[in-house]
Amino acid sequence: MTDTTELFCLRPDVVVEPVVAGWYATTQLVSPLAHAMNTAFRHLPIMQSYIQSPQMHAAAVQDPDLLGGPFIDHPAERASDVVDLLESTRGAQQDHLKLADAVRTAWETLQNRAAGGSMADIYAAMPDDLRGFLELVYTPGGTPDLRVFEALLYRSAHYTPHLQGALIHRISGDERPFSMSTPRFPSPDKFALNRPFSDKAYDVLGRLRREPMSRADIASALQLNDAEAAAFDAFLTPASPRAPVEVATQSRWRYFGHACVLVESAGGRSVLVDPVIAYESGDAPERYTIDDLPDFIDVVLITHNHPDHVLIETLLALRWKIGTILVARSGGSMVDPSLKSALTAIGFADVREVDYLEAVQVGDVSIQALPFLGEHADLDISCKAAWLVDAGMRMVFAADSNNLDPVLYDRLATSIGRLDALFLGMECEGAPMSWLYGAMLPFAVDRADDQERRLDGSNATRARALIESLDVDQVYIYAMGLEPWLKFITGMAPEDDSTPMQQSEELLAQCRQVGMQAQRLYGRATSEDAVETVEFDL
Repeated sequence: MTDTTELFCLRPDVVVEPVVAGWYATTQLVSPLAHAMNTAFRHLPIMQSYIQSPQMHAAAVQDPDLLGGPFIDHPAERASDVVDLLESTRGAQQDHLKLADAVRTAWETLQNRAAGGSMADIYAAMPDDLRGFLELVYTPGGTPDLRVFEALLYRSAHYTPHLQGALIHRISGDERPFSMSTPRFPSPDKFALNRPFSDKAYDVLGRLRREPMSRADIASALQLNDAEAAAFDAFLTPASPRAPVEVATQSRWRYFGHACVLVESAGGRSVLVDPVIAYESGDAPERYTIDDLPDFIDVVLITHNHPDHVLIETLLALRWKIGTILVARSGGSMVDPSLKSALTAIGFADVREVDYLEAVQVGDVSIQALPFLGEHADLDISCKAAWLVDAGMRMVFAADSNNLDPVLYDRLATSIGRLDALFLGMECEGAPMSWLYGAMLPFAVDRADDQERRLDGSNATRARALIESLDVDQVYIYAMGLEPWLKFITGMAPEDDSTPMQQSEELLAQCRQVGMQAQRLYGRATSEDAVETVEFDL
């Protein structure tokens, strides 16, 4: 007889992989307009290309120089699955495809008719699918532009949470198919959870990583029938005593990889920046996991709306223990979807937009949003912020700030004051603009312009100028995409001789020359460690 009182948790190697209409979920696939544009102008072309030549895609995904490119990482034997997904996309997402075409038509109409005079008569010429969702404007320089009433789109038939779900499966390492170009298919070893992201099932799964339940309670909470409960059993492990999470007795930070840092105050408050957290896969390097987080996270800070900084997979796993999420305010441009709207739509109860230099107090922790330049290919995107966190230690998390104009930090210096630590990304090559935003642009971009306008951070010269503008004790280089669990998100496999690595080495040497403590973070680290340059070995 089965012991119905035995308690179980999710295995530590179980992934709850969020998907939207068969593709790995990002906030661009939650936002209705961005979802439509990516479906029409990214997903369809990738699938059509694969169907024409699965062998070409199979060869491309093995080429390190093509990592992160528009190639499907499935063997030719799965071509029929891609054909089925293509056909189901054309059927089930007709409205999205019409909306995407309407956006392109709207841009063409605007370009042809808005010549500097009043645009009052152009509203009636907008496609019906977009009427009422747009404001037609000129930039102060006189360029016609479209502004989006995104909140209305979420309240229309264009928002389709029924296309959201998850594939639950186990991993044997950090390698996973690149998220932006490879559709996700169910298989015998992958359990399909067909629930919108706002569903409480994701909170149950999140709790189940830490809080054990009986098989019967798990089946009831997830609304599984007998066959589904039997299949789900492969993801469970008998609960065993777990060491309590170490509670901070003084202010400290812990680095979880890439741009994810946990800050804890002496008063027991916790702030998590850019949550992207690895699984305990057994692979190197050593890492912190979800088990190393406190029982409650008072505040999550998100620096900008890129998938390696706002990862739905991690956020859903933590939603049950997150208090508030702070984000920068979207400006309403086509390429600047509202992060607040997306996170609210997928079930987060308290998401707040914070203006630059606005301060937020949480117990003994003070938080302030700061502007940053770069990383967005000169596009009209305002949903980005560096964060000043004062938790007894004063730290700025500057993420991928590209210090294009050092005068910005000269002006901020008097407001910021002395800093114990600066965390700065130095991925200074970056992808071309079209890599992330191509599907959302109104027209094909000139190749030379695309290569010049990149999603890049500071090089050594710009990083040093930023440091010189501020009163900083310690410098931490992070957000470099070095950890292997980032590869499926970033499409990067950094080498020791890459430009970002060489530039970061140069900055570390410059810091050492002037006696400043500096470190390039990798894997895991903590403020309680000795500060020294970490040897990076791929």
